[in-house]
Amino acid sequence: MKRFLTLSTAALLCLTTNLFAQLRLSGDIKAIGNSKLMIKYYERSTKKDTSLKITDGKFVWRAPVTESQKITLIFPGRAISIFVDPGEMTIKGSRDSVDNLQVSGSKTNDEAVAYAQMSSSLTDEANMVASQYGKVSEIEELERQKRYSDIAKKKMEMAIQYISTHSGSAYSLNLATEHCRIGTYESVLKMYDLLNKKMQSTSEGKRIAERLVILKRSAIGEKVKDFTLSDHEGKPIDITTYKGKYVLIDFWASWCSPCRKEIPNLIKNYSAFKDQNFTILSISLDDSRDEWLHALAALKMPWTQLVDLKAWNGELATYYGILAIPSSLLIDPKGNIVAKDLRGIELTKKLTELISDHNQVNHGLDIH
Repeated sequence: MKRFLTLSTAALLCLTTNLFAQLRLSGDIKAIGNSKLMIKYYERSTKKDTSLKITDGKFVWRAPVTESQKITLIFPGRAISIFVDPGEMTIKGSRDSVDNLQVSGSKTNDEAVAYAQMSSSLTDEANMVASQYGKVSEIEELERQKRYSDIAKKKMEMAIQYISTHSGSAYSLNLATEHCRIGTYESVLKMYDLLNKKMQSTSEGKRIAERLVILKRSAIGEKVKDFTLSDHEGKPIDITTYKGKYVLIDFWASWCSPCRKEIPNLIKNYSAFKDQNFTILSISLDDSRDEWLHALAALKMPWTQLVDLKAWNGELATYYGILAIPSSLLIDPKGNIVAKDLRGIELTKKLTELISDHNQVNHGLDIH
C-alpha cells in the first residue's frame, strides 16, 4: 500500500506539471558558462519574474504560459525580448551576439522577425533622423521633425495594414500593445477594433481594453480633469483658474534628458504666444524636491511649475496613464483637450492655427 501511494503521488505530481507547464523553453547559449537568467512574463493577467540557473550555457524554463506573448530575457549585462507560444521551444546562440539568437518553436516569433525585416528600412531611417536631434541648424531642425513625423505615420500605416490582414495573429496583438505606450486613444482603438474577437478576449487583449479606458480620458474633445497642485513655493494652483486660456500641460522631470532638450522650444513658444491667450503649466514627475528646485533654477522656465513628488504614482500621471515623458495635453479656453504630445515645430504650428482662429472669431464678435 505504501509503495502504491508513493507511485500515485509521483503520478499526480507529473500530471500537475503537465497541466500547468504549457511552455518549455530550452536554452543553449555559448560563452556564458555558469550564470543566471531572469525572465519577465505574464501568467494571464499577472506580471511574473523568475530566475533560472544557467549551467555550462544551458537552461530549461517551464511555465504555465497558455497564450502567446512577448517576454524579456535578462542575461548578465544584457536583455532581449522574444515571443513565446505554448509548447516546446529552443533558443540557441552566443552571449557575444544575443541580438542574433536563434529561436525555434514559436510561430509568433517568426512573424516578429519577418515584420522587423519588412519594416527595417523605416526603422533605420527613423533612427538616423532621431540621431540628428540637436546637431542641425534651426531651419534644418524643422525639416528633421517633419521627416520624423512622416516616418512615424508610415510605420503606423504599416502596422494597421498588417493587423487588418492578420487579425487573428498574436503578433498583431503585440503591435497594438506596443502602440499603447505612446499612442492616442483614437489610434489604439483603430488597431484594437481590427483584431478578431479571439485576440481581443486574450489576457493581453483585455489589458489593451483597460488601457483604452485610460487613454479615452486624454482623447481629443475630452474635458481636462480638474486638479490642484502646489507650485515651488507650496502655493496651491487650481487648473480651473486658467479657464479662458489655451494651456499646455507639460509633464516632465528633472532627470529626463528629452524633457530638458524640449524646454528651449517651450520657452520659444511661450514667448511668442504668452500675450495671445496662451500659457504653460509644467507638472513634474520628480520625487525629490531638491532635485526639482535645482532644475528649475538652472532651466529658468518663465511659467508656473507644479509638483506632487509622487513621480509616476501622482494623481494626474495615474489618471492619464502616462508611461513616458515628455508628454503634454493642450487644452482650449473651455478646458477641452485639443491636442496631445505636441513637440517642436508641431506645437508651434498647432498654436498658430488655434490662436489665429480664436482671434478671428473674437474679432468677428467685436464687429457685431
